[in-house]
Amino acid sequence: MDIIKDKAELWRELSEACAACEKCELHKSRTKSVFGKGSPDAKIMFIGEAPGESEDREGLPFVGRAGKL
Repeated sequence: MDIIKDKAELWRELSEACAACEKCELHKSRTKSVFGKGSPDAKIMFIGEAPGESEDREGLPFVGRAGKL
């Protein structure tokens, strides 16, 4: 029997996988991984190109200049 995980648990597991990822060069210079914020049930998602200095420092998306747009 398959165990069905809730969205919050899947979101947490994906966040942990991203934080441990070393598949590109970003892991060498990041302070924190910037995964996401918000409800796993959201109807819309905004995806940024790469975290800026503010995002890297805080570990949250769109807290720097991009967040002001």
